[in-house]
Amino acid sequence: MVIDVNDPLAPKLNDVEDIERHLPGLLRATNEWFRIYKIPDGKPENQFAFSGECKNRKYAMDVIRECAEAWNRLIKGETQPGGISLANTTISASPKNADPSSLNIPQGEDKSPAPIDPSIDKWFFISGAPSN
Repeated sequence: MVIDVNDPLAPKLNDVEDIERHLPGLLRATNEWFRIYKIPDGKPENQFAFSGECKNRKYAMDVIRECAEAWNRLIKGETQPGGISLANTTISASPKNADPSSLNIPQGEDKSPAPIDPSIDKWFFISGAPSN
């Protein structure tokens, strides 16, 4: 879950319990939407880890830290890449740091991304914040 830092509720929402306190039912409704939204397309409902339970801020920060540490070990050559090319032009601490001219990058491949079809590029906002 994320919130715009400019949203009036942002200072009050710092953990899962805050969401339930200030926006009761939002977590349940969000979980339900993600569980069933593909069903009309003939797909099965989504299944979630932790039986759909929302994890708190500490858990999320621990996962982020663990992933960052694993990435640092990988990019510094301290762990086996398992078939992943670590060649890069931006991380000087990496043993696989390379001069861009030494890499076999096909010409003309620096293209802008294709436009996203407007039928799938949608944002959904749920407003339940008190207006006071």
